[in-house]
Amino acid sequence: MPQPEETKTQKSYFALLLLALTALIIIRVLPILKSPLSTYGYDFGFYSYAANHTGAFHFADLFNNAVWGGYNNPIFLIGSWLRLPSQLLVSELYFLASVALGLACFSWMKLKSPLAGIFACLLLATSFVQTSGYLMYLWKNIVALPLLVLGFKFLEEKKYWQLAICFLAVLLLHRTTAILFGLALGIYFIIETIKQKKWRLLSTCAAVAILFGVAGYFALHLKSIILNLIYNNNYYVTTGLFMEGTNFWRVWWPFLLLALPGLYLFIKKRQHPILSIFTVVLLVWIVFKFPFYRRMLLYLDLCLIVYAAYFLSLVDYSRKFMKAALGIIIAVLLIRSADFALSQTPLISSANVAEIKNFHPAGGFGFILAVSANDAPWLLAYANPAARLGAPGLLEDPHTYQQWKDFWQGQNQRTFLSYYPRPLYFYQRSYRLPPFGASQCLTPLTQNFSQLDYGCLEKTP
Repeated sequence: MPQPEETKTQKSYFALLLLALTALIIIRVLPILKSPLSTYGYDFGFYSYAANHTGAFHFADLFNNAVWGGYNNPIFLIGSWLRLPSQLLVSELYFLASVALGLACFSWMKLKSPLAGIFACLLLATSFVQTSGYLMYLWKNIVALPLLVLGFKFLEEKKYWQLAICFLAVLLLHRTTAILFGLALGIYFIIETIKQKKWRLLSTCAAVAILFGVAGYFALHLKSIILNLIYNNNYYVTTGLFMEGTNFWRVWWPFLLLALPGLYLFIKKRQHPILSIFTVVLLVWIVFKFPFYRRMLLYLDLCLIVYAAYFLSLVDYSRKFMKAALGIIIAVLLIRSADFALSQTPLISSANVAEIKNFHPAGGFGFILAVSANDAPWLLAYANPAARLGAPGLLEDPHTYQQWKDFWQGQNQRTFLSYYPRPLYFYQRSYRLPPFGASQCLTPLTQNFSQLDYGCLEKTP
């Protein structure tokens, strides 16, 4: 039976965990006081559309998502099959996954000490980077992260069946996270096999891996996917567009002050190497600017959180001075994080969302053309399903970037617009056409919607 003192300690840890989770929930909820969470991240529109247009359920789609990526997801397919509301999958599940990451970090770090787990959950709440990832609506990242963390926990516990289940789930949910997970596990396996001098096992596994790699490279068309990612000139694909223009040294300095000694102690005390391996994989990815390299900062931030939590758990808090110092650090981090969460600006107003939802033109739905790609996700999420949609480089767009540049400058506009079905409606919120050419033939219907007058267009030069 647990001793009274042990029971008291367990209750104290449980209370502290509840406080840490409460802080995490509050930080995640704070931006909603200004505007719905869906208005903060462009990707919400794409995920909302994917969840609402899953089509018939096919088991092959589970595998296709892992290989080809995209915004669709096995959870959306299963949810559609079970007739679950798409809102539940896109929004409520997203919030729960963010909170679940705190529980996963606690569960992992509890292997070191319960205090380390509590600190990990608390630091997760105070992280600018994690808050930014959440508000950007990086749905797949946020949903896959708890499983990645649990996978590392199961590896440390040598629970390999549970580890395999976590890896398979991550593979189906998010390709990038699965690649990082697989690289870290592969390097760990190689190191451990070399340590044990199991050369035959290593050579056999290497041969099998090469065989499957070559087969997949050609038979599954992975060659085109890999080359497209590596040599892609799309700025979004190259960088991942995560926290652009942010000085990460200013964002990370509190975490670095705590994480660097934590890293030193982690290595000195010979803790399980998977976290160190994962950190090195991320640093190499970022330094060499592999595809979506800025998104790797989300994972690297998680590593800093774990190292910092480990360091804080080893500090002796028996002195009142150390307890006071810890209280000040936590208070500053929480206030700083709450201020950051409240300072974030929605990308679209509730009034604009209502405008899109309530747009029901008398002439019937034809084609809605957004003249800026920034507006495409909101049209996808909120426009009437009867309308067809187009935007620069997105949706039903038949034009090249150069043709769009010419159109924005007033060149060849009649030919450009002839590719779209009638009636044609324009949506101009983020960007408005210059006051010449086709823009003079637009009849305003609402603040941002207008209809093209083809009779007028024929008279333009």
